[in-house]
Amino acid sequence: MTAIIPHSLLSKRVGPRGRRGVALFELLVAFSLLAVVVSVSAGLVVRHGRLLTSARNQRLAIDELTNQMERLTAFRPDELAAFLAAPIPSPLVRDHLAEVTLGCTIDEPTAGDDERRVVLAIEWNEPGRRGNPLRLAGWLRGTLPVEVAP
Repeated sequence: MTAIIPHSLLSKRVGPRGRRGVALFELLVAFSLLAVVVSVSAGLVVRHGRLLTSARNQRLAIDELTNQMERLTAFRPDELAAFLAAPIPSPLVRDHLAEVTLGCTIDEPTAGDDERRVVLAIEWNEPGRRGNPLRLAGWLRGTLPVEVAP
């Protein structure tokens, strides 16, 4: 007497040798997915590092502008004239920001007012930064020396 075994049970192989092709395919798919995830995340890590560097540089530039504006209020008139003619960034900023330049403009006073608007601008060599300097405006009370008048 022979037992009747359905065809579906005969075609299934059980054991370590039976799933070798499927396991190899699963391994190939897993490796492909891992390669895609690593390549995408590596690009994001690089962008994140650049963003952190750019933010640090911008914070340093803002600190420099505020420090220079505070220095303006403490200058004597002769020191003020020398600074406004050729503003120089601090050594720390020159060391950390590439090709940094500091500029200064003075607006005309309004009629009957003794305050003048002073705008300090800083720019450095960074992608997207040249031509778009950071600016800080302040007002100086009193008369400015003649040689720095606009």
